[in-house]
Amino acid sequence: MDFSPLEALRQQKLFAGLDSATLQELVGLTHFEQFDKRSYVIHKGSQGDTLVMLISGRLQVIAPAEDGREVGLHFVEPGDYLGEIAVIDGGPRSASVVATTASLVAQLPGHVARRLFTRQPVVAERILLRLCNTIRQSSHIRSVLGMARAFSRIYAVLHSAARTWNEQGLVTIENLPSQQAIAITANVSRETVSRAMQALFANKIVEKDNRRLIVRNPVALARLARGEMQLRVQRNPRRSAKPQEEPGKGGAEYEDSATHAQGSRQALDAS
Repeated sequence: MDFSPLEALRQQKLFAGLDSATLQELVGLTHFEQFDKRSYVIHKGSQGDTLVMLISGRLQVIAPAEDGREVGLHFVEPGDYLGEIAVIDGGPRSASVVATTASLVAQLPGHVARRLFTRQPVVAERILLRLCNTIRQSSHIRSVLGMARAFSRIYAVLHSAARTWNEQGLVTIENLPSQQAIAITANVSRETVSRAMQALFANKIVEKDNRRLIVRNPVALARLARGEMQLRVQRNPRRSAKPQEEPGKGGAEYEDSATHAQGSRQALDAS
């Protein structure tokens, strides 16, 4: 199937509902570029005056930590966009962006984007909502990195990605990031992520389903993410990991069915 720039822009969340004439005008002003896996799309601190939109693939926004390692802030999925801060204020890029897989991006010049914001109020509103969401995500990442326990940071990253997708209330983590990507976000080693995931599987809190995780016990995952419960990792693979309460918490390992249902809703509200 031939690539259609017009259809590619039509699929962008930012441009949803725009008329064909406007989209066709934008096509002539947009530059499309392919990026290989692990290549940088944006470098933090560089001067950039383009709005970047992801057509296909996957990107991750990253920033350097104090120890020199790169910390993942959030992922960018097809249909999403980034670079709006530099477009609005003309300053340097606030973070780096790397392709986690082969990705096709569209770049709209800043002056064209700013003109679009003024002429299309619905686009300007989406930009404002996106900025609010970015601030919330950054705040969440900072709170995660402030958690003392490595496992709690990992579980907080997973919990924040959990969503409900059907009427039965199935909670899943779609397009599960690699263990290395989770490690970067939680500021831990990949081996630590592996042990934390094994503990979740052993306790049947999550279940692997191709490229996603099914969260069988949202209450437990939420409590793990808040540091209210720990999972003991056994060296003997034949023995299951056992949930451990925080000192002073007491109570049963898991709530009864009524509390479980209520806790599931709370877990979803917090995600």
